[in-house]
Amino acid sequence: MNRYTLYLESDLNRVFTGSLLEIASTELRLVLTALEMEPVGDIDQVSDGRSQFLRFSVDESVDADDTTVAAIVGQLSASAALFRIGAQEDHADDGPVQPLSISETLAYSSELVTTQRYRGKTNERLTRAMLNMALASAGINPAEPTGTLLDPMCGRGTSLNWAVAYGMSAIGIEPDRSSLDHYGSFLETWAKRQRLPHKMHKFANKDSLKRHRTFEVSPNRAAQKADEAQTVDTFNADGADESLHIKNGSVDVIVSDLPYGIQHQGSARESDTSELLERVLPAWHQWARPGGSICLAWNLKRAGRRDVSRVLAVAGFEPVTVTGGHTMRHKVDSTIDRDVIVAVKRN
Repeated sequence: MNRYTLYLESDLNRVFTGSLLEIASTELRLVLTALEMEPVGDIDQVSDGRSQFLRFSVDESVDADDTTVAAIVGQLSASAALFRIGAQEDHADDGPVQPLSISETLAYSSELVTTQRYRGKTNERLTRAMLNMALASAGINPAEPTGTLLDPMCGRGTSLNWAVAYGMSAIGIEPDRSSLDHYGSFLETWAKRQRLPHKMHKFANKDSLKRHRTFEVSPNRAAQKADEAQTVDTFNADGADESLHIKNGSVDVIVSDLPYGIQHQGSARESDTSELLERVLPAWHQWARPGGSICLAWNLKRAGRRDVSRVLAVAGFEPVTVTGGHTMRHKVDSTIDRDVIVAVKRN
């Protein structure tokens, strides 16, 4: 059995109002389990002074050597340092401790995600955890990210930015035109400052709620000439609009932080999150590929976990469960009690 200690960036405990250990443990177990490296037994959550860390074990019979585990851990949202407990041939609990090198697999610096600051922005670390869990549940190793992400309620694009940073393509839908205007300007400014080859294409449609932009960016001129640019498509539209130019079955992962109030579209109101999901999930299911995944954050004051699970299942998304259950529940403020759920589209 291979045993590890994962130290976390403890400052995030304030962000997640004391729930960092639970959130990081859930992300770790779900990602490893989805990649067929399920931790053996419990993941021990330890808080010791200013340090917070997780102790976990992986069965050495699975394809999970130190290099593989370190690569995955390096991509997780709160990882600070990883240590192996004991040598390969030593199974004692008090064996030698060996530090393992961990690093991020990013196509662009994480500054792409952290630079933007605005009211109502979803914490970028939570969004990254959601992306990691969605990728793993869709059969994609977060340490080797690929594919297309859709955020059908993208706001100013935190999830889209993570997709770009991971080297993926992204699609965003947002009914608030000003949010997409700000986001488009940000992308162009970021690319110019980084001296990255890029283009912004704007498509004027007769329907004002279907304004479409495509942003292309490449890490260098050689990639641009080889037609290896990443794309970010954004639509100024409602997230349930099935007429948008999104190919059916083209999306690998759907990641979205659902609105915390009852209004998402100017003329359409849902009394709770369940009603919102019942309206939008048919379109999302259509765009997702078989075996693709969906990861949602929502306000528990608007719908319980059982209700959200039921609505997802009815729409054709099977909620993901792991040994011992999992939760990422944490309070944002007095009006928002947030949790996260992951589900996979049935074939």
